[in-house]
Amino acid sequence: MFSVCSVPRRGENVKKLVTAALLLALGAAGLFNGIALVSDPSGGTLGLSVDMLPEWHTWDYRYSGMFVLVALGLAPLVCAAAVIVDVPRSRVGAGMIGLVVIGWILWQIVVLDVDAPRAQITLTAVGVILVLGAAEYLKRSDDRS
Repeated sequence: MFSVCSVPRRGENVKKLVTAALLLALGAAGLFNGIALVSDPSGGTLGLSVDMLPEWHTWDYRYSGMFVLVALGLAPLVCAAAVIVDVPRSRVGAGMIGLVVIGWILWQIVVLDVDAPRAQITLTAVGVILVLGAAEYLKRSDDRS
């Protein structure tokens, strides 16, 4: 019948739910912001202007918007669906998305000189939680083998 190992522990369901919720929130925000930047490359829809970009940055927000749309919008939504339906290693994918989020925030701060502390702190926290969750998942998987 059922083995003890096949029954998910209650804590596992909570962690899965938190991971999926963070990915859904990240994906929804990424989708909204990505579409806004691609459809209005001047950034005006989001209260941005091209003048806010560093001098070496000669283009508009179109490429940044495409990155946000795909990497921080679509990918987290697909990964959230994978986590919800228990696709093997989907939590590892969530951790990789967390690394991308942290990298994007570092890019904003160091390279683009974007000053949006509330958004950057929130996104960094989401990225760290996703990475730590994936690391714990991998550690537990290794312990079971």
